[in-house]
Amino acid sequence: MRVYIGYDSQQAEASEVCEYSIRKHSSPEIEIVHLKKNDLIAKKLYNRNDRYDPKSTEFTYTRFLVPYLENYTGLAMFVDSDFLFTEAVDLIETCIRTNDPSLSKAVYVCQHDDYTPKNDTKFYGKRQLKFPRKNWSSLMVFNCAHEKTRVLTPATISHETPQWLHRLHWAEEYIGKVDLDWNYLVGEYTNTHILPPKGIHFTNGGPFNGVYGQEFEDLWYQYRDEMINSHA
Repeated sequence: MRVYIGYDSQQAEASEVCEYSIRKHSSPEIEIVHLKKNDLIAKKLYNRNDRYDPKSTEFTYTRFLVPYLENYTGLAMFVDSDFLFTEAVDLIETCIRTNDPSLSKAVYVCQHDDYTPKNDTKFYGKRQLKFPRKNWSSLMVFNCAHEKTRVLTPATISHETPQWLHRLHWAEEYIGKVDLDWNYLVGEYTNTHILPPKGIHFTNGGPFNGVYGQEFEDLWYQYRDEMINSHA
């Protein structure tokens, strides 16, 4: 299962630390791709005029190109750059194949209950939006060969509405589940974890974009320092 990490030039370090956390715990053979909007534009795979679309990162809409990039075959995972993993992401694929051997779903996600974000704004002062299935698309395992997933073409991704894409209307009854512990929303819960979740999602920002003092921030710094030292 190839893993695509969203890439935003304003917070490139987030993508790098996310990759390090995946490699730290996962199979050494795992393939990781940083999904860069400018590269996709240069290859004429993305031409969405998203100037007026709601978005907080450069990969807000490019994430839905993953099945196309995989030639509509196999499983492939997308994850936002502001994640930190403490377990092998290989386990996600194992669980999916165990619980759904026939791979009957088009996409597998952490199905958070609808919630109202605690803050009105997020990093860089962007407005915090509330909408159904919020954060479902922040970690997705695409069943790229599924007939519903095949509608995700460069044309539809460049022209369909944000709601159709992010609320997963293209999949609807073919949405499978990933355990919520893989997409722990930092800052959105009353009770904190004593042990780190499997996937820590700094959905409201982190040290990589000037947001400080959140839960698990020390762990993010630990992984970042390990990454830097590994390159020394």
